Amino acid sequence: MQLEPLHPIQIQRFREMSFAEKWAVAQGLWLMARDARLAASRRANPHLTEEEHQKSVAREFARTRT
Repeated sequence: MQLEPLHPIQIQRFREMSFAEKWAVAQGLWLMARDARLAASRRANPHLTEEEHQKSVAREFARTRT
């Protein structure tokens, strides 16, 4: 997967962000990824309970590396 290059205005904004703002963005992205993975798990495994989906996704995310 190849990402589009950032626009200079985006780069400038990221440089101006405080650590707290960057951390909030990172948390939001993590939550979006987790929610997307939960939705995919529910579609792929409709026989599992919600608790089983939550545990499965939590295990997957615990094993991920950056």
